[in-house]
Amino acid sequence: MIVSIEELGLAALFALAFANGANDVGKSVASLMMPGPSGSPPRKRKPLIWGGFFTGIGSVSAILISGRLFTVFTPQSLLHTAPESSFVLAALAGATLWILAATLLRLPVSSTHAIIGALVLLAVYLFGVSVIQWEFLLYRVVLPLAGGPIAALVGIYIIDRLTRRTGLPGKPRPRLASIEHWASGAAVSYARGINDAPKMAALGAFFLLANPSEAAWVPYSIVAVAVLLGSLVLGHRVVVTAIGRHAALDQVQRSKAGAATALVVSAGAIFGAPMSTTQVHEGSNAGIGGRQSVIKSSLRSMLLPWLVTLPGAGILAVAVSYVVAMI
Repeated sequence: MIVSIEELGLAALFALAFANGANDVGKSVASLMMPGPSGSPPRKRKPLIWGGFFTGIGSVSAILISGRLFTVFTPQSLLHTAPESSFVLAALAGATLWILAATLLRLPVSSTHAIIGALVLLAVYLFGVSVIQWEFLLYRVVLPLAGGPIAALVGIYIIDRLTRRTGLPGKPRPRLASIEHWASGAAVSYARGINDAPKMAALGAFFLLANPSEAAWVPYSIVAVAVLLGSLVLGHRVVVTAIGRHAALDQVQRSKAGAATALVVSAGAIFGAPMSTTQVHEGSNAGIGGRQSVIKSSLRSMLLPWLVTLPGAGILAVAVSYVVAMI
């Protein structure tokens, strides 16, 4: 049976979204999987289902909310020339392989950096430096990615000031704190969905240009299903690492950091400014934690995607392009 390039492309989109769910959803709900303040045992499955569900809902609703972000990640916006299907297929595969490898190694990575690294480095390798629309890439992609953590630092400061209690502390309200914590996890997961889905759907829609009606909803549906499955099958692997980054924060701080993350990422998705939810969350943790160890860990996590994920995903995309050329 001969498989069409359209079927291969949509399969590659499913694989990328599956990897995204496996690596990203667990980070959104990692703090919910920590032992409770009373020493209760950590939850394992329920937070992943919670995060995967709201990420999937966000992925579907992105078709109505994140239209501007969709246009930013179409290959035609980033490149001066219209690429072939084999180019997009190799870029999808390169980003997927990087994210899956990191997930299996329990390493949190930025899916946004992986997608950009695969697209840009593969294009430079195949067509030369001049093929990239560098001004568009700088102002519409790089600056929002770099500014996201800074916006999170400002956002968490404002939220902390507005919600900080003054005077004598009242009686603790653990139930309310728990509700706020779960709501924060849902908000981050939903924001992650409306932020990440358009980036992946834009690449999947490339294979459906001949069917405009399908290109409007099929890629988003694939992403929503694959993200949920990825979170349930492999989401637990990255959680182990992500939990360590929340250990220095109490439950209230984690809720505030999640609220700031959701606010910044959602605003970026609505206005077409790409954000790395992973890095924005790190910025929120650094701002609310204030401890030197938390800040150093967050800064290290913000730097690694630029130095490692971008070239790593790009190199894998170049390697896959050789395989695609032989098919």
